[in-house]
Amino acid sequence: MNMNRRNFLGALGLAGAAAAMPGFAQCCTQRKMGKIAVQLYSIRSYIGGKKDKQGKELVKGVGLAQALKDVAALGYKGVEFAGYYGNDAKTLKAMLDDAGLVACGTHVGRMDFAPQNVARTCDFNMKYGNNLIICPGGGNFPGKGEDLDDFLKRLVDFYNAAAENAAVYGCKVGLHNHTGEFHLKMKDGTSYWDYFFRNTSPKVCMEQDVGWTTCAGEDPCEQYRKYPHRSPTLHAKENGMGKGVTKFDAILGQPGQPGATPVAWDRLFPVTDADGVEWYVVECERHDDTLDAIRPSIEFLKSKGRG
Repeated sequence: MNMNRRNFLGALGLAGAAAAMPGFAQCCTQRKMGKIAVQLYSIRSYIGGKKDKQGKELVKGVGLAQALKDVAALGYKGVEFAGYYGNDAKTLKAMLDDAGLVACGTHVGRMDFAPQNVARTCDFNMKYGNNLIICPGGGNFPGKGEDLDDFLKRLVDFYNAAAENAAVYGCKVGLHNHTGEFHLKMKDGTSYWDYFFRNTSPKVCMEQDVGWTTCAGEDPCEQYRKYPHRSPTLHAKENGMGKGVTKFDAILGQPGQPGATPVAWDRLFPVTDADGVEWYVVECERHDDTLDAIRPSIEFLKSKGRG
């Protein structure tokens, strides 16, 4: 996810004994060999079409209902939403059922699970079958000139309260990372990421984007060891950040792409299996008006035993 996506969403209103750790059962269910989903933002133009600045149609969208059927035909078992294309919860549920898919999560702006909004947000999501609500950027960073230490202390309190409030309605909340969560440091040198997950309740879930973590120079495996059993989902992607790269991510299973920052998948999968990651959520933005990126991505994950 790049900054444009963060702005978009901001505008939208290990195994065995570790399983006994406090909060494990509260947030995530341990399982192995997680299933494969797709973040629908990856094919947003395929769904909704694309227009130029003058409003001329460049790509005609197939619509959400057809896109869900097409995604299922590729072998995906679930989807993660980022916007609903004007559909109500009842319609979304019917579309998912018709396509044979389930919702494994959604991306929203942080204020969607603020105290005054959490009931409405959870009610909407539960009606179409989703109980995992993730914020990937919108509202998670301090404003210009705002003190990071003070902001993070308030953010931790916000997420802890949101997790408690959402649990009343049967939902979970969590945070999705980019690179800033690792690069931003508090006055004592603690990273945003570590302060957040050290101080939030285990009920606050961690949706790690392993592409962005790798791109930040960090080891995705280490994050599951430090903050175990908090991750129902992860974002499966590789990011291209090299010189001359015009898009932010590479396609899984296609090595040697210029500028790509490869993820050590063969080392990662045993860690995520032990941690209990349930869903590998493909995110690709290189071909967002076709299915060309998400097709090889699922083929790659299937070749690695994901289902």
